[in-house]
This record gives sequence, C-alpha cells and structure tokens, in this order.
Amino acid sequence: MSNQRNKCNIIWTNKNLYMNYLKTIFIIISLTLLSGCVSPYYPNITKYENTLVVDGEITNLPGPYKVRLSRSFTFEEKIGIPVSNATVKIIDNTGLEIQLKENSDNKGEYITTDTTFRGIVGNSYKLQIKADDEIYESEFQILKKPIPIDKVYWEYIPQTNVNPRSVQLLLDTHDPDNNTHYYKWEYEETWKFWAPISVVLKPELKECYKYTTSSTFNINTTILRHNDNIERQSLLYINENTNRLYSRYSMLVKQSAISEEAYKFFDELVRFNQNQGTLFDPIPYTLVGNIKSKTNKDIPILGYFLVSGTTEKRIFIDRTELPAEYNPTSGFNDCNLRTVFVSKKLTDYRKNPTVDSLIFNGYQVYETFDPHDPGNPDKLGLNLAKPICYNCTLQGDNKVPSFWTEKK
Repeated sequence: MSNQRNKCNIIWTNKNLYMNYLKTIFIIISLTLLSGCVSPYYPNITKYENTLVVDGEITNLPGPYKVRLSRSFTFEEKIGIPVSNATVKIIDNTGLEIQLKENSDNKGEYITTDTTFRGIVGNSYKLQIKADDEIYESEFQILKKPIPIDKVYWEYIPQTNVNPRSVQLLLDTHDPDNNTHYYKWEYEETWKFWAPISVVLKPELKECYKYTTSSTFNINTTILRHNDNIERQSLLYINENTNRLYSRYSMLVKQSAISEEAYKFFDELVRFNQNQGTLFDPIPYTLVGNIKSKTNKDIPILGYFLVSGTTEKRIFIDRTELPAEYNPTSGFNDCNLRTVFVSKKLTDYRKNPTVDSLIFNGYQVYETFDPHDPGNPDKLGLNLAKPICYNCTLQGDNKVPSFWTEKK
C-alpha cells in the first residue's frame, strides 16, 4: 500500500469544524493493494487552489457583523492569506446596502460600522464581495423569526468505569407555530478564577475572568417530529480537569433559527468531520457553500454567509451548587512560593545561587520585604514564584464583566 498526498490543504478562519474540514477536504488517498491491483485516482483539483474562503453572518441581534475573507493554501504552508482591500457589502431586499470596513488590526476581517444597522425579521439579505477584479454574491436569504430558549440547565454526571465525573449543560426550546424546524447553537463561556499566590501591593492580580467560545457547530432539526420541540439538547460536558467550575461559571447560549439549506450545509460539514480518516469516506467536493462568482461561473468559493434569527439565554453555575464529590482542578497544580534572604547590598539578585537557580527554572521575584531582623539589619527578603501563580492577568482579564453577578 502506498499513499499519495496532494498539494491542496484549506483552512477556515473561524471554527475548528471548518478548519478540520478545509484542511482535509482535498487530501486524496491513493491505494495500491495486493501489488498494484488498485490504480491510484488523481482528480483535477487545480481550480480549488487559491480559492476564496468566506465566513460571515447576520442576525437580528445588534451588530457589529463580521465577514472574514482568506485564500486557500497548500499543504506546505502554515496559514491562509487574508484577503485585504476587498469591497464587502450586506444588501437587503429593499435595496439598502451596508458596507463593511476592513479591521486594521485583523487583516481579512470586515466589520459593519453603522451602529444603527441590524437584521430585521422577515427581510432578506445577501452578501456581495468585490475582490481581485471578481464579484461574488450569496443568494437572498430570509431572516427567520427567532425562537426563545425555554431554559438552559445543567445535570451532574457521576463517574463510571468509562467516563469521569462531569457536569452536562443542556437546553430546551420549542416553536409553538411549528415553523422553524432547523436550529444551530453556539455559546460563550466565562469563568472566574484566582491566582493562588497574593501580591500584597497588587491585589488586582489576584482575581480574573477567562473567556472562550464554542469551537464546533451544534445543530438539530425537528423536521421528522410531529411538533417543533427540542428537549435535552446537549451543549457541553465539563469534567474535573478544567477550572471552569472551580469558583463561578457562566454560559451565554445563542440559538439560531436557520434555513433548510444552511442546515444541510452544516450537517454535511459535521458528518465529514465525524467520519474523516477512513478509507471509504466520501470526499465532499461539492460542499462549497452558498456564495458564487458572478463574473466567472467556474470559480468555486468555500464558505457560507448565514442569515439567522437568533436569541440568547445566560446561565450561571456556582461551585457551591455542585455535589461535594465533584472536585475540579484549580488550574494551578505547580505553584510554590519560595522565600530567599539576601543582602540589601546585592544589586543583582541572580548573584545569589539559590535565586539564580529558581529564576533559571521559571521563577520570578514578585515582591521584596524587610524581615525586621535586629540581628541582621542588612537582610532583605525575596518572594519568588512562577508568574502565572501570582499574576492572573497572564491567563485572563481582571475587569469584572458587565453581565457578571455573584450568587446571593
């Protein structure tokens, strides 16, 4: 058996799911079995080289809305090239055109600057891109009515022989009009944590908040059900190997009502990522999204411009609400405070062998103090630790989020 790797490896700039898909979508596996009884097949993929990659969305929630543009890249390259200096517009069915401006701090990212503009339920929207003398457009899509989330909740999952102790987050939702049928969910996580070592003169380094967003698509449909109800939709499992639930945690869930076409696109994307790696998986060459070239019909474009009705719901989980046996890590398992006494006349602390050895191993002097030793008035105390152990801002933000509340 021999393997032949082709040159085309595509990456999407937004979601890990996209990245996995686009990094492997055009990897061609050629087999030679039993001394060559199966001949390699080499499809023509040259038209996918240097392909425009588009990732954008508009909802009924307040903007700004973002569209990211990049180019596909070869296997030997490490990152896609952002597409700069493009003209990007969102156009609605009334003729309104909203131009997006390129983010000077993030090339290839285009953002709406009109703070009054937001998607309107019932209106239709399309994306138009002018780049490198080519014009690209999506079809008009209706912004569907957003469906409220009934509830977001959590359940404790005890440890088994197979799975560790964890907390599962779920949601319930329904459309009483029985018109939605296709749903997508994303979420934003925020949690509070503490640096285990305090700096007396800098208390602001003690408590911080960490943020992250979902990295995979979560979709579902009720099209085969007699009603438009979804119950116990799983969002996330949190085990004890993370400090998310060590103190206090919050998740903001975004639920989008999407079209059947969008659902089919993301469903194929999920299926590909779940099944990739086996010899008989289909390679979805036709899964290129809803954006087409207006100037050259033969140019494929990878990506999707999503128009969706979106609602949000937030949940908080406090450590005190969890079962006693659930014991999440603090995230600081290698934090030791070391105190060393040196002469006050020492201008370079590293001339002390103990201090030098600690600094060599990642420690830093984070504060000094006078030990008030009458027998040795020239003695100076040094407290040393690894920076992440006393400075929480190295892993998070010490500003309290505007939405944050503490348990009463």
